[in-house]
Amino acid sequence: MAFSLSSACLSIALADKCGTLRLVERASRFGDTFIAISDEFGMIEVANDMAEANERVERLRQRAA
Repeated sequence: MAFSLSSACLSIALADKCGTLRLVERASRFGDTFIAISDEFGMIEVANDMAEANERVERLRQRAA
């Protein structure tokens, strides 16, 4: 079965596997917050909230299984 991954998907999956994945709540310039999905090199992508960030990581874990 073939499937494709974006570079962001691959980066998140590799960081998760290597144990360097971080989900950090940060303040936006508009006074709200967002979740930075990062690894040891910096931010990979953002999510609106922690539930969305956790869901993103979990979906990638399921695809890799």
